[in-house]
Formats: sequence, C-alpha cells, structure tokens
Amino acid sequence: MSRLAKRYREVLAVDDLSFTVRPGRVTGFLGPNGAGKTTTLRIVLGLAAASSGAATIGGRRYRDLAQPLREVGASLEATSFHPGRTARDHLRLQATAGGIARERVPLVLEQVGLTAAAGRRVGGYSLGMRQRLGLAAALLGDPGVLVLDEPINGLDPEGIRWVRSLLRTLAAEGRTVLVSSHVLSEVEQAVDDLVVIDRGRSVYQGPVGGLAPTHPRIVVDAGRRADLAAALGPRVVGAAPDGALLVEGVDAAEVGRIAFSAGIAVTHLAAETQGLEGGFLELIRGAGS
Repeated sequence: MSRLAKRYREVLAVDDLSFTVRPGRVTGFLGPNGAGKTTTLRIVLGLAAASSGAATIGGRRYRDLAQPLREVGASLEATSFHPGRTARDHLRLQATAGGIARERVPLVLEQVGLTAAAGRRVGGYSLGMRQRLGLAAALLGDPGVLVLDEPINGLDPEGIRWVRSLLRTLAAEGRTVLVSSHVLSEVEQAVDDLVVIDRGRSVYQGPVGGLAPTHPRIVVDAGRRADLAAALGPRVVGAAPDGALLVEGVDAAEVGRIAFSAGIAVTHLAAETQGLEGGFLELIRGAGS
C-alpha cells in the first residue's frame, strides 16, 4: 500500500497511508472507530476506489488478479449472507462463481467447525456462526492472502481461542494475514506486527512489543485512601475495581515518596500491566493532542 488516500466529499477517510503486510506473519490493523480501517480494506479488495495512491496485492490491484478468490480470501461482513440459504449452498455458489472445485466446500466447513450446521439456513445462525461461515468463504479458494475484518466479533471464549489458533496456523503455512480488530487483548496474542491508524493516518507500524506503554499506570492503596488521593492530587486518574487508586504521570518510586512525605502508610504499590491496550490508548491520545 503506497500513499493511499480516500476522500468522501469533505471527509478525508484515508490520508497518505502506506504499509506493507509480510507473508508468514499475522499483521493486526488497529484504530479507533472511524479511523478508516474498513475503508482501507475495501480499497484493497476493489470494493471502493482510492482518491489517490495505490493498494496492491503481490504488486497487482485486486481487479487485475486472474483468479481473485484463489489468491485473496476476505471476510468483511458477517451479515452479508442470504438468510434463506444454507451454509453449504452459499459456499457451493461461491465456489461455482470463483471456478473453485466444490470438493473444497466440505473441507472448509470442517475447518471452521460448521459441518454439523451446514444444512441449516443462515438466517438462524448466531453472529459467531456467521463469523465462522465468513472465514469458511475466505478459505474456500485456499488463498495465499487473507484479509479479515473483525473476525473475533461475536465469538465466545472458545471461538476466540480457535480463531487465534487458526490465524497462527495460516501464517505458519506461509500465508499473508491482515486482520483488523478492536478486541485488543486478543490481537495481542494473535499477531506478529501492527499497523495502527487514527483519522486515516498511520501512527504506528512495527512489532507488537513496540507498542508497550511508555508510562504504565501505578496502582496504590492505603488505609487512609482519601488522604493519599489528596496528596497525589491530579495524578490520580481513576480507581481499580477494589477501590485502589490509579495514578499516571509518575513512577512507583515517586508515588512512594509522596505518600511517605504525607505520613501515609501504603498497603499496596505496583505498576499496572496494561499490555497492548495501554500502549494503544496512550498512542491514540498522543495522536489526538
């Protein structure tokens, strides 16, 4: 993707965006609501035209691919299925349209765990089951590139673990996997690289570990909690579920010094583990300032 831009009248949805997704790795595509993620994916898949710049797959635009379903598997809408059609029939029709052998249909149904429900009409499927059907459709042509928009949405914990395992397996087979998600804790466990955008622009590209928060919050508590909060002042940004104070802008040593100076005995003092979510929120706040 090179200097991609998309304008809708007065709204610049994607702004000078460039990044590369590498084969054999899972790349997470993150950003707050309205950041331009879905617009970007639609341009990649030829569903929307770029205002400028280029989005290519293996050096070619999607519309120039000879057999697109065999080269790129995509899942963008978990609701874009005919409700009166069975999962098996949906995949058979897609296979026929894409010149794919129908023998692939039972294979992908089994791969996503829908064999037992393949004869049911999709209108009776849960959101999680429709997500699985979308993944089956994406895998139908056995493509080398996967583009998946929010594949975890609507899945139960077992389903989330399954998707995470599937993504890792696909990448281990040498495929290129691009996955957008707002479930940051699950992305952290599933992806190798990250592309983070905000208001259509790139704000981070790199490995997952590079997005760790630079200023982790401190969790502190004391018997005289109200007095401790008063001593820490505006550094207190909230409360933990047990009522302990959440502090930002200072490290644990400084919090301990402030409490000691105020004559307050601290009963708990630790840095809060925020992982990817903390780094992501810190990054977005910084980008918006």
